[in-house]
Amino acid sequence: MKRILEIINLPGSAKNFIGDQFSYFQDNGEYEMHLICSPGAEIENFAKKQKTNYFPVKIDRRPNPWHDLKALWKIYRYIKKNKIDVVISHQEKSRLLGTVAAWLNRVPVRIIYAHGVLLDTMHGFKRMFFLIEGKMVSRLAHKIVCVSPSVMTRRVEIGMDKPEKQVLIGKGTCNGIDTINKFNPSLLSANIKSEMRAELGLKDSDFVVGFCGRIVRDKGIIELCKAIEILSDRFPQKNIKLLVIGAFEKRDAVPSDTAVFLQNFPLVKFTGRVPYEDIQKYYSPMDVIVLPSYREGFGLTTVEAGAMGVPAIVSRSTGCVDSILEGVTGLYADIDPVDIANKIEKFFDKNYSQLLGTNARKHVAQNFEHEDVMRNTLAFINEVVNQK
Repeated sequence: MKRILEIINLPGSAKNFIGDQFSYFQDNGEYEMHLICSPGAEIENFAKKQKTNYFPVKIDRRPNPWHDLKALWKIYRYIKKNKIDVVISHQEKSRLLGTVAAWLNRVPVRIIYAHGVLLDTMHGFKRMFFLIEGKMVSRLAHKIVCVSPSVMTRRVEIGMDKPEKQVLIGKGTCNGIDTINKFNPSLLSANIKSEMRAELGLKDSDFVVGFCGRIVRDKGIIELCKAIEILSDRFPQKNIKLLVIGAFEKRDAVPSDTAVFLQNFPLVKFTGRVPYEDIQKYYSPMDVIVLPSYREGFGLTTVEAGAMGVPAIVSRSTGCVDSILEGVTGLYADIDPVDIANKIEKFFDKNYSQLLGTNARKHVAQNFEHEDVMRNTLAFINEVVNQK
């Protein structure tokens, strides 16, 4: 039996990005699963449920040489002690520490997941540093799984990967989404849209623009807020509201005026972070979801909303561009308040909005159902293990 170790920064990422792959790989392949991530709430219960060996290691997202060396040593010793055969590393810091530790142990199969191109919004020395680091990790890995076609293309353009090392599983994403038992509008009550609107202080007559994600500059939330102001001035009779799901972060923080707008402006309903177990309900009040991000690995929130029958407006940035079919399941917009406002305006037409929402549901179910993604991922791992 081969031993697979997954390394990822945070407990929430382990649940959302990898999820049931732990138990699926053990039940459908001859693998013993292991997980390393930072300690956190419920992660031990999650690991037990997934029949996975969990080892806590604090992995800082920000550079911290002393902590990083301690984490590297712990990961190295765990790999050596447990005779790990396959190391799969996710996210920037975990990719670095996990791949170096695996290389030092001469682990037969070293796989990294490219969840985006972080340095696309960096400049100067910081950008150069992350590019050098990314190239090193890429060379130490045997395979690089890119979560979207545009991430694949971009990493080759900047010289980070050799194309022959790259892999795209299906149409992309890391784990897909459960379009049958979770992101399925038929599982919700007929009145859920009205009920959720009432709970959130929204009226049935309101036109609701949705946003779901981290509240940071990179997500284009500043431009979206300005677009809402433009629309409210242009169409005061439309009762336009912005439903924002997410939490403020210190890294890449939004300016104070945007924070005040999100928390105090009457047109905005700000929920903060909501439990992932309930996220599908929060998509139901939306007429359209907008993700005008400067960079993504894959526009997962737009796919989740699409599975719930909500059309999307996204930027053409890396990752976002792969999450819709232009004019079929959503529309592209420049990261510009006026263009975002113009694209939102098109969804005032209910027939058009419903058509694209129906198409979105079909597209997501056909291409990103997590059972299909897990099956294809296991086939990829089996192939790489057999080659080694």
